[in-house]
Amino acid sequence: MTAAHQNNSWFRLIVVILAVILFAPMLMMVFAFPMMGGWMMGPGYGGQAPVWGWVMMLVSLLVVLALGYVLYRALAGGDAALEELRLAYARGDISEEEFDTRRERLRREQ
Repeated sequence: MTAAHQNNSWFRLIVVILAVILFAPMLMMVFAFPMMGGWMMGPGYGGQAPVWGWVMMLVSLLVVLALGYVLYRALAGGDAALEELRLAYARGDISEEEFDTRRERLRREQ
């Protein structure tokens, strides 16, 4: 395992731990708050049905999931493709020009 790969692994671990610390309470609130009869859940809120509160909870859950997906894509990126490209170059399967061209294409797609 190279030093850069090991540093990347530590970075990913730290980001995942921070994400859990930040998002776990939010997820708990999304599920527990409606059970406690809170925030826009009762018929006293402008005559609206309790469905409005559940919709708001689902929207917040979807936002959390979308942020998690974006975080995952940012961390996962094209590491596997770039590593495979490096291995092909090291084996001599591709030329230096082809390696540079593909590497630049991968970097643009990220």
